[in-house]
Amino acid sequence: MRTLLINPPYPFLEFPIIPMGLLYLAAILEKNDYEVDVLDLLVSRYTKDKIKRKLEQYQPDIVGVTAVTMNYPTASDILKYCKSVNPDIITIIGGPHVTFAPTETLNEDPWIDIVVMGEGELTMLDIVGGKKIEHIPGIAYRSDGVKITPQRDLIEALDELPLPARHLFPTSRYHALASHCSLITGRGCPFNCIFCVGSKMGGRRARFRNPKLVVDEIEEGLSYGFKEVNFEDDLFTLNHKHLHAICDEIIARDLDFKWSVFARVDTVNPEVLDKLKKAGCDWLCYGIESGNQEILDIVKKKITLDKIRESVQMAKDAGVNVLASFILGLPGETKETLQQTMDFACELDTYYGFHVLAPFPGTEVREHADEYGLEILTSDWGKYDANRPVSRTKGASPADITAALHKYYRGLRIVPDDKEVAEVDREALEKSQRRSPLAWALVSNDVIESLGSIKPKAGPKEDLADRIAEKIPYSRQQIDENITSWIDQGLLKYETRDGHLVWRWA
Repeated sequence: MRTLLINPPYPFLEFPIIPMGLLYLAAILEKNDYEVDVLDLLVSRYTKDKIKRKLEQYQPDIVGVTAVTMNYPTASDILKYCKSVNPDIITIIGGPHVTFAPTETLNEDPWIDIVVMGEGELTMLDIVGGKKIEHIPGIAYRSDGVKITPQRDLIEALDELPLPARHLFPTSRYHALASHCSLITGRGCPFNCIFCVGSKMGGRRARFRNPKLVVDEIEEGLSYGFKEVNFEDDLFTLNHKHLHAICDEIIARDLDFKWSVFARVDTVNPEVLDKLKKAGCDWLCYGIESGNQEILDIVKKKITLDKIRESVQMAKDAGVNVLASFILGLPGETKETLQQTMDFACELDTYYGFHVLAPFPGTEVREHADEYGLEILTSDWGKYDANRPVSRTKGASPADITAALHKYYRGLRIVPDDKEVAEVDREALEKSQRRSPLAWALVSNDVIESLGSIKPKAGPKEDLADRIAEKIPYSRQQIDENITSWIDQGLLKYETRDGHLVWRWA
């Protein structure tokens, strides 16, 4: 069975990362000697013709996609098109959205054959290996209606999973966008915040990888040219013994790279923060959610405003940058609490950002919306980007939430006003500038691929810049600066064909 995994596009504000789910699926299929390839439509132009060419060239038996709620419509549309090209292709979809809406998915989208629920690695092995579908746990499929098999046990031995198959992805495109390397050190979260499905997807009991294997993967990621690493664990600071072991291994190998983690304010202390700093961690994201204690209690966050203040200051004292993450529109939100949250974010005197509540399928806040006084306004999944209101509370309308969000964007600042720009802040500013719109214009529109052969004139780099300038509305200086950097990094390369130059992403 030959499998094609497709990474669907996503209309994000942030910059793209290679999805961990597909990385692990591809890796475990390769490890078990199954043929697998990847079509990445996240950092290239999404067209039906491109999909058709890939299907005709690769001739897969199975096409699989992963999706979160917001890009589920696009992911489903991709599978629909694959079925139209070849009705015999087995179409599979996984991810948190369909995990909690398997029946709706299969009833509404008849071109999808199988829904994979929860962790997908062993499930995909069963499917690709030809196991009888009714005997495969953790899936939904059709047979005289929708059938849902028993839940699959979570993978206990995470160390037996192979290292993610990054070699199948167009890493040069991600480098051009200054994206980081993502990895996980464990799975699971013991907390039950009502707006999150983390504990349902990964289990309430955390499972951890061997710290040495984690750092082996870090070294592999750095060998691919990544300069920054983000640990995508729901809560990296949960198990301090595990955290210290990873940090000690990084220090012992004398690895020099920047990295970031997600944390809770009640899972850190000065010793932990000092060790993170010593091992090179430069960013810590605290999920704070609200500046109103009653709302924090309603959403079962189990933290206090005083604890937030204390932990933010501890991180700053340790020299670790803090990003405080807030959610607007949570149950209990009013015009007054919106302002309290805005004021509290400023009071913390650190970097902060706001998202808007998106009541995703599977979350307690969606399943019990009436009990929480929440009115869900739409199930148009394309609007669930956490950057616009799709629900309302009794005290805060969509207009109120939007006004608060716009106020934040108007006052957005790179560094706190009352501080001098420290060296680490300069690094953050430089990093944001490297993530240029020009790079996104090139990769998302397949500009390099569209240039064709170029007749040599002034020199390879100059000729490339001239041709790009004909395609996109950026200054010649911007183009020169970007492509010089990418050529120097080995991200862009050319070959000579019949006396002409043909450029490509490495």
